[in-house]
Amino acid sequence: MLKVLIVDDELPAREELRYLLSLKPEIEIAGEADNGAQAIKLATLLQPDVIFLDISMRDINGLEAAVILRKIAAHTMIVFATAYDEYAIKAFEIGAVDYILKPFEQERIDKTIVRLKNYQPEEWKAAADRIDAVLDVTKVHIHKLPVEKAGRIIFINYSDIIYAYASAGNAVIVTAGEELNYSGTLAELADRVGDTNILRVHKSYLANMDKVQGVVPWFKGTYWLKMEQCPQVEIPVSKSKIKEIKAILGLK
Repeated sequence: MLKVLIVDDELPAREELRYLLSLKPEIEIAGEADNGAQAIKLATLLQPDVIFLDISMRDINGLEAAVILRKIAAHTMIVFATAYDEYAIKAFEIGAVDYILKPFEQERIDKTIVRLKNYQPEEWKAAADRIDAVLDVTKVHIHKLPVEKAGRIIFINYSDIIYAYASAGNAVIVTAGEELNYSGTLAELADRVGDTNILRVHKSYLANMDKVQGVVPWFKGTYWLKMEQCPQVEIPVSKSKIKEIKAILGLK
């Protein structure tokens, strides 16, 4: 099954595409969005396999939305939808898996589904890398993280993160005074914050190096980190990470 998110600001276009996709038993339509902002929110929650993304939308166009979607749903394949051939050419230039022209036709949708099903992981990654490379000139590096709180998605600053830990396949973010759920794994979170001072210090923990308050030496040269505003917490440091962490903290 391919989990699909449909994004288009025109209801008739969404309805048409939804109907054509619903005829394919291998497709699960997980959600729909009528603007770029909503698409970003749903992609964070759903982590779909495929996003059918309209290029020409009123608030954030599809190419702009792709910049952010590539950050929050890095493994998701993108199929652009457009009424204009020149946009379709641009879509292929940036490495979209496919594009479909409006008005949609069942035969063309069928070909797209076959292409998606046969797309190999290495092709998927190569296409994603091309998207990133071409969009890099306008890429906005957002230092905010989408997390779940009371059934809503909110954004927190990376600088507010004290540490994070793995829990039941997802990641839990700890800030001053609360714990928040991140919908991805700890490894995915580590990739997202890879250009910050938040480091993977243990297979089950990330720690913000700017929030380290102290270091507790432990048995056989191992270490535990004491974090600001979390006096009862001690975060283990993997043996493979000790040298790097000591260098970062200026320890001999």
